[in-house]
Amino acid sequence: GGTPRRALASPRALWPRDNGRRRRSMNGGSADRGGNSHGAHSSSSERTKLQTSASSGLRAQAETLREQLNALDTRREHLIKHRPTGAKRRSMQEVEALIRAKQEEMERSTLTIKEEKQRLLEMKRMKDDARQAAEWESDFEDVRNKRSSLTESLRAVFADLDAARDASSRAEAAVELGLSPEAVVERKLSPSAELRELLSSAWMRKRLRAEYAVVVRSDRAAKAVRVFGEPEGVEAAGAFVAGMGPVGVARIKVDEENLSLLIGRKGATVEALQEESGCSVELRRKELTVVLAGPAEAVVALEARIEHLLLTQRRVELKLSYDPEQKGRLLGKGGATVQRIQSQSGGATLDIGKGDDATVRVSGPAHAVETARVAISRLLSLDAESVRTVAVPEAVALAVLGRGTERLKLPEGVCADRAGDSAVKVRGSRAAVEEVVREIEAAVAANERVEETLEVESQHVSMLLGKGGQAMFAMQKETGANIALSKQADGKVMQTATIKGTRRAVGKALAALEAVLQYNADCSEKIEVKVEFMPFVIGKGGEEINRIRAATGAAIDAARNQHGNEIFIRGSAEAVEAAKRAISAVEDANRRVTESVPMPWHCIDLLLGPNAERLRQLEAEHSVQLELPGVSLASDVPVRTTFLGISSSMSIRGRRKHVEAAMAEVTALSRKHQREETVLLEEDAELLSRACLQDEGLLPGLEARFGVSILFEPLSNRIVFRGEGYLAAQIEVQHLLSQWRPSEAALDCPPFQMALLHRREGGLLLQLQCLVAPALLALQECPSMVLLTAAAPVLSGARAKAEAWIQEHAECSREVQVPPEVAAILSPRLRMLAAQHQVDLEMRGSAVAVHGPEVCVAGVQAELKELIEQHAITEVSVALVEPELSLVELHARAIRASHLGPKGGSQSKGGSQPGISIDVRRSEGLVVLRGTRKPIAAAQGEVAALLEEARSCAHREELSVVQMERLLRPASRAAGAEPFYRKLQESHHAVLHLDRVGRTLTLFGLPAAVQSVQQALASALDVCEERRQVALATIPIIIGRAGANIKRLQQESGASFDIDRNAGHVRVYGSKAAVAAAVAALDALLVEHGGSSELPVKAKQVPLIIGRGGATIRQLESDSGATITVSKDDGVVRVRGSKRAVDKATELLQQLLSGGGANGAKGANGTKDAHGANGQNGANDNGAAVRGAEPPPGLTSAAPARRAVA
Repeated sequence: GGTPRRALASPRALWPRDNGRRRRSMNGGSADRGGNSHGAHSSSSERTKLQTSASSGLRAQAETLREQLNALDTRREHLIKHRPTGAKRRSMQEVEALIRAKQEEMERSTLTIKEEKQRLLEMKRMKDDARQAAEWESDFEDVRNKRSSLTESLRAVFADLDAARDASSRAEAAVELGLSPEAVVERKLSPSAELRELLSSAWMRKRLRAEYAVVVRSDRAAKAVRVFGEPEGVEAAGAFVAGMGPVGVARIKVDEENLSLLIGRKGATVEALQEESGCSVELRRKELTVVLAGPAEAVVALEARIEHLLLTQRRVELKLSYDPEQKGRLLGKGGATVQRIQSQSGGATLDIGKGDDATVRVSGPAHAVETARVAISRLLSLDAESVRTVAVPEAVALAVLGRGTERLKLPEGVCADRAGDSAVKVRGSRAAVEEVVREIEAAVAANERVEETLEVESQHVSMLLGKGGQAMFAMQKETGANIALSKQADGKVMQTATIKGTRRAVGKALAALEAVLQYNADCSEKIEVKVEFMPFVIGKGGEEINRIRAATGAAIDAARNQHGNEIFIRGSAEAVEAAKRAISAVEDANRRVTESVPMPWHCIDLLLGPNAERLRQLEAEHSVQLELPGVSLASDVPVRTTFLGISSSMSIRGRRKHVEAAMAEVTALSRKHQREETVLLEEDAELLSRACLQDEGLLPGLEARFGVSILFEPLSNRIVFRGEGYLAAQIEVQHLLSQWRPSEAALDCPPFQMALLHRREGGLLLQLQCLVAPALLALQECPSMVLLTAAAPVLSGARAKAEAWIQEHAECSREVQVPPEVAAILSPRLRMLAAQHQVDLEMRGSAVAVHGPEVCVAGVQAELKELIEQHAITEVSVALVEPELSLVELHARAIRASHLGPKGGSQSKGGSQPGISIDVRRSEGLVVLRGTRKPIAAAQGEVAALLEEARSCAHREELSVVQMERLLRPASRAAGAEPFYRKLQESHHAVLHLDRVGRTLTLFGLPAAVQSVQQALASALDVCEERRQVALATIPIIIGRAGANIKRLQQESGASFDIDRNAGHVRVYGSKAAVAAAVAALDALLVEHGGSSELPVKAKQVPLIIGRGGATIRQLESDSGATITVSKDDGVVRVRGSKRAVDKATELLQQLLSGGGANGAKGANGTKDAHGANGQNGANDNGAAVRGAEPPPGLTSAAPARRAVA
């Protein structure tokens, strides 16, 4: 009974999922039996019916025997109750002896007649008692014999019934699995209570049925679980259950609402919880309990998840108020903002008041409501520290604010809303609001309309206008000002520019004009330009001079005079110097020059092209003249001194910039088509040919890498390189050929290693060949050597690997000592280990002799030592004091679980890890650890670390008498329940050591556990209670509408309330702070809502007050702020609340009744009103107003409510 302890967390992973191969094999087996499945199913069904009939007869027989046994038990109890006691229990022999003694005494003494009669009556009574005692003994013996016989019969019937039940269960399993009963086997498991709870769940049964094709039945009477199915499936399911590891069970008490929340829509929530956690979730409606079963870690995590789910999904409702001008911000365009808040909150619903109602009601799960509340508060700045209203003239409102307030740059946490056409309301922190107000005022001032004028020289007007007025248009668009130029008057050299717009735009326009004109420049210079260069400085359409102006930032004017062309430059000193350098560069680039470039004879055909077309194209592209050298003879008569002179360069004439571009193109053409030819040796040509066949991308890769073209002719052994990088490509090819030339190396090989390589199976020879690949391997017997052949880069690595292999496989012999308990496990494995490691193994007494290659001997020796260390048993004792013993006992399960073997702690035939055992001996003050070395050492370290950490955070505190009694009090009302402090100790895994004499409590455990139990103690020992006597009339006020007030008091204070309606007692209990807050809130509620009033009405007026679906009475309550209750029994309307609210509600009721009596009568008779609602539907059977439905659309005041009812 009671809630089981949670299993400690285990480092083992969660259980394995389905075994696909096993399931496929079982499915295949079912398919093979497909031909006989229908017949087997029919026979199984008939056999099941016969077994059910036989079981019914046995049950009836058992019931008859049980009734007879009950009758005998009743008779037996009656006999025991009337069992002779004292002298009445004497046997007949004893009584006859006593009577003879009394007769002899009577004969010896002289008695009166009366005394003699008394003696005779006494002897007669003694005989009667002895006879009755004998009859009682006979009856009791008869009952005992009959009961024994019935018990044996009942036991036999029960045995038959169990056999029939087993057969019936097997037959049912066969029918369910589609098998014959003969093919079904049974396996009985005796798991722990937690594991039995898990296996009994429908989720686990369904999982086992799907994965292993077995049927699971729970036998609660025998505390066992029975598995039915084919042998393979039953064996696999049994192995799965045995390897589950620690299983935990948890029970959570819930109410009906939370139970429905856990179920979800069509069970989706509970299904998702089971699939994601790997635990079974069983919902018991009658007990209002959720039972979780599964891996210990997963159960703890799932329990926390469910508690969090129930806490966050609790439905709440709150109401927020805001300013009317903020309604548009809250709604958003087409309700987009409200929809966004609802979607992002995760389930909250926003109901915004209609008309002038500036409130929003938020309802839904607690977490979603809180998220929506935070979003609304942040959006509307409901918690703003400061609120300012700023006047904005209507003329500049659009420019400063925009259509709404989108032009304002608001800091984080500040919002602004239009308050009419000429004002804006800003909310936020004090400093931020002041800053926004200053910006708005500055923007209002900046957007004031002004007008300025500027005198411009007529010669600069074209510079301002630009081509087609584009420059002026761009300046107006950029600044936002309107710029107008007056027409040039006759004889005047100045024109007026008028700038209109806002103050800010006019300022920007004036600055832009000054940047172009530079009338107020710091520096001004004049330079002269030759007439021939002036067109180049100006450029086509002024393109070049405008480029210089834009690049340098100087104003440049050109003028002609009688001496030449002059250029005036204005601007900063740096801009003027930059403009002068740019103009000089233009002059230099356009001077005519003649340059020579080397003649590219190796690509002269590419330079000229067909019919010199490429040469003419080059001249046209660069606007130059190219002169190629010709043949000149020193003499027409060929004599000894005559020579043939061919020039090695060509001339290029034209402007400097064009000549330089043409020279660059000719030089690039020459470099690109450089050519080099090389003749390879026969061996090198063969290597290169083989490499090209193996790697088709070799030469293309070299071409892409060096930017050349490579032509290889294998037949003539020639390779031709063409391109600028021909030399680097040629060197790379020679380097590759030197690497590819093969060489040979010979290594000495001892006889033992040579014998290994000559073994018939050839495994080691293949291993060595793969190790030295791509080198070729050969064996030489006399002398014993290993020969390697490969290219130079590969050969060095292959040689090192081969030498290392020979060294590692040197002959070696060793012995390994084996403990007796490991010898039995190791002996069957020797042959497998010898074959696996290619060594010779022999068991010699308590040692294993190993002979073979050194590397193999080392490997098998390490594996033997690991097996010995894994299975050798040792025992360690640790002396501890009492609190430490208790702490180790609490954590023993976790320590054992962290060192369990694959089979859960039992040693299997395969030699799995046996784990450890922990024995706490309190009488000796010892903790005994027994197991293999590594787990023992690890467990010993865990115990030491646990105690060290526990000692560092041990906590001691004094208790009061009440707190001591609270800890010693039973944790539940069940008989034999453990004390509360023991329950805390087990649930938090921390030791609570109580000193009853000194009234002290010592906490001993891990820091997290100590902190957890301290928090639990703080809440458990923080208890207070307050009682109040209140007037009976105030009880409904305290409870509120549908319990709203009492719920609010409980939620806000954290205390609980018990109200006695008849006596007027209010009991508040909980923590001290919660009780104080609850009492203060209760007093404030009574002071605020202490008023009440009663108004008698006619029965026909009741529907009029209530309205359709309770709409009218809700509107009256909303308008007045009072609580209104209508009672049909006595025809009285009761109003409660503050005095002001009660007066307001009374006035509204009187107005409603004075204007709608006839309509109310019609509604009371059951006829339908204008909305189709029956008049009787306005109140429930007790006369209470119906408040569950929403008001009709458009009903926002009392007058529309009357119209709706009419």
